Amino acid sequence: MNMAPSIHFPSSYQESREEFLEQFQVIKRIWPDARLENQPVSAEDDLKIEWIAADSLGTPQKVLIITCGVHGIEGFVGAAMRSLFLDQFLNGLDPQTTGLYLVHAINPWGMDHKRRVTRNNVDLNRNFVLNEDAFQIEINPDYQLYDPNLNPERPLRPLWKEIPNVVGSMTGYLLRNGLTNIRNAVLQGQRFNPAGIYSSGNGYEPETLIMMDLIQEIFAHYPDALLIDLHTGYGPKYQMCILNSPREKRGGDQLAEDFQYPLVLKADPEDFYIMQGDMVDWLYQYRRASGMAGNFYAAAFEFGTIGNAIHHEFISLWNMIFENQAHRFGTVDPRTMKRIRRIFWEMFIPSEKKWREKALADCWRGFAGVLKAEGYIK
Repeated sequence: MNMAPSIHFPSSYQESREEFLEQFQVIKRIWPDARLENQPVSAEDDLKIEWIAADSLGTPQKVLIITCGVHGIEGFVGAAMRSLFLDQFLNGLDPQTTGLYLVHAINPWGMDHKRRVTRNNVDLNRNFVLNEDAFQIEINPDYQLYDPNLNPERPLRPLWKEIPNVVGSMTGYLLRNGLTNIRNAVLQGQRFNPAGIYSSGNGYEPETLIMMDLIQEIFAHYPDALLIDLHTGYGPKYQMCILNSPREKRGGDQLAEDFQYPLVLKADPEDFYIMQGDMVDWLYQYRRASGMAGNFYAAAFEFGTIGNAIHHEFISLWNMIFENQAHRFGTVDPRTMKRIRRIFWEMFIPSEKKWREKALADCWRGFAGVLKAEGYIK
């Protein structure tokens, strides 16, 4: 593995977008008819979901789709890993039989504002449901129990005052209800409080509809498909995990052997936590409901940034609470706003050299294992 010096982590949405436009020219050298396409998300600004569409030069057999920025701020690490893919693996694809689609950022507003959610405070990975009628069904009644502590309706005070409140309340809940109950109630998505953390929304977000249309169009032209969605936040700090849908038939042990990768998990309560409306899970549901029979695999590459012990989960949770609280109500002290923004950035884009080098190395190994096992490279 030879990491090119050009692989780096952008620090702004505009910087990432400029790199993406340069990458389009690289792809056109292999797929001369490649297209740079976009779809506006909102009339309120000029932000668009942009993607590079490079269809096979001969008979379409398989397509590789790489996405990032479902959670906007996570798109910065995703951009670095996309650069890694282009530098290390692009030339291994067969353009005669293989199409390539790269999505710059599924949530451009979140990436531009360095937030995890959309303009409407929706977590897009809780918004991909198969039928829109599902938004009328209460999926997570337990969230209401924790809502007052998860979503305080007042300005954020200095963190040394706020952290003991979160630790005290959540420890009490932990003793009474258990970790699994808390984790599932908080993280799976909720429709109780639209302004709260992990909101799934009460209908499809524009970003969701754009991606659904794009994916359906791609699937209609290729019998086989592989999608890799890039995320940060969850898991051991120095170990990327490959996260599968519960609907993937192959187990984690088998896939770890197939991919020659040490950490392959399934998005279920045993390995991970419950999610309602996950994009990767929607892909499996859509293909099954549409009767598609070709070879298909989709997964998230998840780069852990804090750790996966219980106290790390507490840290992640209070970071989510404080960032949303500061966004909604401001802070008592301006210095607290600067601090929580810096903490939130580090939670999803660590600046530590060791972390970034290990993340790139893990991603290389993940790409190599998945692309080879699924027949996209030799």
